[in-house]
Amino acid sequence: MHHLLPRSTRQVGFGFALERFFRPECRITSARARIDRRNWGVSMDSTADKRPPLWRRTPADAADWFDAAEVARSRDYKRPLKKLSLASTAATIVLFIVLIATHAAPRVLDGLGVSNWALGLFVGIFLINIIGSVLDLPISAWVTLSYDKKWDLSTTTTKTFVIDQFKGLAVATLLLSAILIPVYAVIRATDNWWIYATLALMVVSLVMAFVYPVVIMPIFNKFVPLGDDDLKRRIDAVADKAGVTIKGSFTMDASKRSRRDNAFVAGFGPTKRVVIFDTMLEHPATTVEHVVAHEIGHYRLQHIFTSVPAGLLSTLIAFGLLQALTTWDALLDFAGVERLGDPGSLPLFLALFALLTTGTSLLTSALSRHHEREADLEALRLLRDPGAMVDVWKRMAPKNIADLEPTWWKRINASHPDAPERMAFAAEWGRLNGVEVVAPPADSPPVRLPVPEPAA
Repeated sequence: MHHLLPRSTRQVGFGFALERFFRPECRITSARARIDRRNWGVSMDSTADKRPPLWRRTPADAADWFDAAEVARSRDYKRPLKKLSLASTAATIVLFIVLIATHAAPRVLDGLGVSNWALGLFVGIFLINIIGSVLDLPISAWVTLSYDKKWDLSTTTTKTFVIDQFKGLAVATLLLSAILIPVYAVIRATDNWWIYATLALMVVSLVMAFVYPVVIMPIFNKFVPLGDDDLKRRIDAVADKAGVTIKGSFTMDASKRSRRDNAFVAGFGPTKRVVIFDTMLEHPATTVEHVVAHEIGHYRLQHIFTSVPAGLLSTLIAFGLLQALTTWDALLDFAGVERLGDPGSLPLFLALFALLTTGTSLLTSALSRHHEREADLEALRLLRDPGAMVDVWKRMAPKNIADLEPTWWKRINASHPDAPERMAFAAEWGRLNGVEVVAPPADSPPVRLPVPEPAA
């Protein structure tokens, strides 16, 4: 869902909360998930086999795993998007500088006669999201309705795109309000707000973990129980081997927007579930089985115990620095407000928070990549088929047109290792443990998508 929200929301300020705490890829799952080690079908002891390093990258070269056409296709697809991303980020930065320097937020709120601080904050969030959506609209429309269609990725109709813009605006406004109104209430109550606001965010994140799969996600997609009985049995068998109880397997109608593949485990308590994009059903069952094994690995390892606290620590540090900076009267004067607790300070608050979390986000991204390698390792130990794991990325990376040659900066900011690294990780695990890397039978032909003709 996070990718449907306005780009400005995702780039600045509390976009961290929407993506890091609430997105399904974060695996916000129940800390009470039932793990029955007595039923493990295979040894999952970390001393049972050797493993590649988890905290650093397994050396990998895209040319070792993908042919020249696949690498060139990825490179050609990503090139204009990288330029657009830089331009969009620059425009967002300029937008917030202008909003702060011109005192736009306090002036608008005064002009509207809004005296209640909470209502003022809600209005400010709504207006910033509208401005950001308008700023982002040309790029989003071109990528979704034109560029990605040429690359046979997007299936989004104009109608769906327009509806998504309104839904995204509404959801972003409500989510940010649910986050920021409690934060501002604490700011207005005590100078130690940075401690209590972090605790408030933890409560909000846990509540959202419960309601996200059953309230927010269905706003954008439909979820139905997995209809393939054989595949369902295989998924249940994977969960049983791992000693994990899940509440059900569902498919999501991702194909109404994109042909990209994904799967995740989401939910809290009675809402936890395995969700598979319907686009994945075109792959062999072994591919889906290994992707689910990876996701269940996140679940079994209870990554919530480190991922959410790490995000909260990042927030605590940023809030502490933000509190120190906003005691500087010249900064508040520049923003046109008397104190941070004024709703007109919202642009300043979001901009400073984005700046202050830039450094800590590198640490949380490193932790996320560590978790991904751990989940890959769990899948390898569970199914003991590194060849099939390699084949997962041989199929999915070209289909999704994944970045096969990320820059070092993108690599250290990424929440997931790149596909060549994950393939090299699986092969190295096989080598270390004497498990031959054999490609699985071709249950279905490899994915080969056309490269669009250059524009005339």
